Amino acid sequence: MKKVVALFLSLAMLLGMVSLAGAEGGKTTVVFWNSWTGGDGEALQALVDKFNNSQDDVFVDMTRTTSFGDMLQTALPTGEAADLILLNVNDMNRYDGYLRPLTVFENTSLKAEDFSSAYLNMAIRDGKVYGIPFQISTYMMYYNKDLLAAAGVEEVPTTFEGWTETAKKITALSTADKPIYGSGLFYCYNGQNQSVIQRFGTDYLIVGDEENGFKANLLDNQALADALIWMKKLYDDGDNPKERDIDSMMAAGQIGLMTNGGWLKGTLDASGINYGITRLPTAKGDDLENWALGDLNCFMMTTSATDETAAAAEKFIEWWFTGSGLEAQEVTQNVDYSGMTPNAEWSISMCYLNAYLPTVNSPEYQAEEVLVNLTPSDTAQVQMFTAPGTLFFSDAASVQADFVENWVFNGPANPTYDDVQSFLSDYQADLEDYISEYYN
Repeated sequence: MKKVVALFLSLAMLLGMVSLAGAEGGKTTVVFWNSWTGGDGEALQALVDKFNNSQDDVFVDMTRTTSFGDMLQTALPTGEAADLILLNVNDMNRYDGYLRPLTVFENTSLKAEDFSSAYLNMAIRDGKVYGIPFQISTYMMYYNKDLLAAAGVEEVPTTFEGWTETAKKITALSTADKPIYGSGLFYCYNGQNQSVIQRFGTDYLIVGDEENGFKANLLDNQALADALIWMKKLYDDGDNPKERDIDSMMAAGQIGLMTNGGWLKGTLDASGINYGITRLPTAKGDDLENWALGDLNCFMMTTSATDETAAAAEKFIEWWFTGSGLEAQEVTQNVDYSGMTPNAEWSISMCYLNAYLPTVNSPEYQAEEVLVNLTPSDTAQVQMFTAPGTLFFSDAASVQADFVENWVFNGPANPTYDDVQSFLSDYQADLEDYISEYYN
């Protein structure tokens, strides 16, 4: 009960901040909410501060919070939500009716043709633009170069079998004073788990479409079973920690291989760890260029925005892609950012793929081998829990979070394919219930 009260008090305080927001020193105030609370959040705050100090018309009042989703659901029906948000395109259906179309291509210098159509189209509904691509949050493999060298591993693994072999060699370096784990999987982080699961070759957790119907896809799914069996063995053999905060362990030099997104880069840069980044392995070692492992986050406007705050927010969006960045951040080491736009600086410094073609084609972006190697083909499909922008994304993500954690801690030792089918049967039923509720 105390937690519930505390949550509502915090929401009330934030909503109070929104109601008081109107102008800052004569500027039009744009209230901006997002969930960027990790190492990349500080870089985002620095860039927002740069914008606020660069002109006299608009003040962006940004709140970064882990309660982002709760805040939206509470505030949107009252009309007291933020004007501007960063939202995953897969969550657009959840907030249907509370998102305001953007007019940046009519009222600013930005052009639709300067954005990758594959990604921009994900945020277009009925011919209206509801989102401008902020970042493509692709998952990749981070590896500790020093640990690989100490374990006698000369090549970064490109298969999951190689991941297992390398993990065992690195774990063997562990001491009583400094535990070391060869593998860094997150049982409690959906995106990282799903990115690895799908590199085994499986399809979405829910497949189908409106025309042909949807169906759950957990059972009779060999690739999914292979992924779970592989994952369970790493945990059971002690090659993967069961702590929740393994980002910090990676930064402390205790993890050899891990899957994560670009937001970890700033933390590792600050830690001084000797690391590398590459594509995630696959079951057979082949590359899957037509699948982009991650999701798309966009600048979006809510219906709480007035015409004035909407226009001001679009000025900030325009600046993000065409303005001047910070030129030097502590988290962006050994790179000259002079003359870069905020969008380019953000993408390159945080190792986020970009959908803005002037940035992608810039010499600075093209000089970053990691970004070039990770950038999917022009026709690549973003692959997560469900097809992008379709129904059941949140439902599938919730079910996946439950079954992965339960599997790690309570699944059978040395599981077989049949064990996986038995274990997932209840979760298959949960997904079928979500689908049935939709049609009824």
